[in-house]
Amino acid sequence: MSTPLLACEDLRVRFQTHAGTVDAVNGVGFEIHAGDCVGIVGESGSGKTQTAMALVGLLADNAVASGSVRFRQEEILNAPAERLNRIRGRRVSMVFQDPMASLTPFMRIGAQLCEVLRQHSGMTREEAKARALEVLDIVQIPEPRRRFGMYPPELSGGQRQRVMIAQALLCEPDLLIADEPTTALDLTIQAQILDFFRSLKKRTTIVIITHDLGVVAGLCDRVLVMQAGCIVERGTIEAIFNASKHPYTRTLLAALPRQDTRPQEPPQGLSSETGAGSDALLRVDDLKVHFPTRVQDGLRSRTVPLRAVDGVSFRVAEGETVGIVGESGCGKSTLSRAVLQLIGSTGGRIVWQGEDLSGLSRKAMNERRRDLSVVFQDPLSSLNPRMTIGSIIAEPLRRFHREMSRKDRDAAVLNALRDVGLDREHRDRYPHEFSGGQCQRVSIARAMILKPRLLICDEPVSSLDVSTRRQTIELLKDLQEKHGVSIIFISHDLSVVRIVCDRVLVMYLGHFVEIADRNALFESPSHPYTQALISAIPVPDLAAQRQAERIILSGELPSPTAPPSGCVFRTRCPIATDLCGEQEPEFRTLDNGARVACHHA
Repeated sequence: MSTPLLACEDLRVRFQTHAGTVDAVNGVGFEIHAGDCVGIVGESGSGKTQTAMALVGLLADNAVASGSVRFRQEEILNAPAERLNRIRGRRVSMVFQDPMASLTPFMRIGAQLCEVLRQHSGMTREEAKARALEVLDIVQIPEPRRRFGMYPPELSGGQRQRVMIAQALLCEPDLLIADEPTTALDLTIQAQILDFFRSLKKRTTIVIITHDLGVVAGLCDRVLVMQAGCIVERGTIEAIFNASKHPYTRTLLAALPRQDTRPQEPPQGLSSETGAGSDALLRVDDLKVHFPTRVQDGLRSRTVPLRAVDGVSFRVAEGETVGIVGESGCGKSTLSRAVLQLIGSTGGRIVWQGEDLSGLSRKAMNERRRDLSVVFQDPLSSLNPRMTIGSIIAEPLRRFHREMSRKDRDAAVLNALRDVGLDREHRDRYPHEFSGGQCQRVSIARAMILKPRLLICDEPVSSLDVSTRRQTIELLKDLQEKHGVSIIFISHDLSVVRIVCDRVLVMYLGHFVEIADRNALFESPSHPYTQALISAIPVPDLAAQRQAERIILSGELPSPTAPPSGCVFRTRCPIATDLCGEQEPEFRTLDNGARVACHHA
């Protein structure tokens, strides 16, 4: 065996807190050789990120690290900052999960990149700019010269992550550590980033830290599985996926949604839009939500409409789960807020049980809200940190059932806790005392306590680990079966949508481009955008990953202030023709029952 590039022995990380000592990493040891691509996987709290932070000397002030970390046979654990600064950025680089937390928001992209080069290589200003532009081009940033002068908030999430990768590659490091580099990204952008990492394997050694085994399946050569601060299993990618031995590894694999397993047929609800009006619990007709926005036109600015939702129609039947999928910025969340009348609409109708909601007074709409409930993406930000869990769940009862006695209200709260799998003693705790999955259960309990007819779930599992995600999905399905609630499930993750939904609406730049029953959509996607979304799903199966035909979309979502003429998808579509730029496609029904807005589907 060659000398390892990085060797870690008996690494331990301990945090001193007000509540006592927390052991985050407990005796971890492994070797990384030049040319390796290694995945470190595990759920939140498993110790994988703190292991990475210890490797590069970025632990918090209250952390104590012991053991050994040798880079090119040089001991660097607890090394002086001066020595670590010579290694970090130049020989070992790190890409973090949240680029906005790592990039300075008030400093131009180019200035941040050049600062790294001038600090580590002593380049002149002109040399640093040339190298920065070269690396921005390598990571496929569109129009690198224009992006060079922009600020981080002006870039999309995918572009900011590419800038982070560019920053890490500037000095051509020997080792690149990427901590959850795709977790916050849409599937299409995630596919682009993972495709780039696959090409990057030829030029540097990579360590990928993630909770998603589907990500490492198509990228890594070896895997380390971490639980409770320890490595519980290690091996080649084939050994981990085809012959894993540890129960925890098998649990992680089992928790991942599989695309090669056909879910049972959806119930006979509104399988198509034709003639469904009289049966619909909710009917949305030609809904538009436009926001006036100031844009710069040379030296002057002008007001243009931002077309967040631009003429969509759909139905939701009693007891049905309808999925709305698409990339960030496509209008999914705006649509859900318009349905709930949390924002106004520019045109169209929202009809709830035969009544047009847009014509109601505020008082009348507030009364209808007892039948309409919502679960948001980030449970902690939607729970009042100063209120106990019991008070949070009881809040809707205090508002809509003021006649209810305290005894009856407490009984209803305990029933709601029981429904979502929480215990009686959880009632008097506060949100910060719970995990992300438990907080989401509290959010669901609060949303369901009034027994609503419609529940809107806006990215309810995107911030959760795979096993917690699976538990939350099963909880929603159980509650729907018990109470008969209809669900609008908004997500960018199609693997989750396939498990949860009966029917799927695919949204792009404020428009629906395909509407189909779940199985029809996943087994024979018709619109090129739907095909790209499904091909981007990370599959936890090595054979499927290697045989899969990936459709990598070029570019990113156009601005809704200046949508393309004709078909809104044509600027990224691999089969677009001149007709697509001249004429907006109308919906047509295909043989499998799907309705598609595409000239060539």
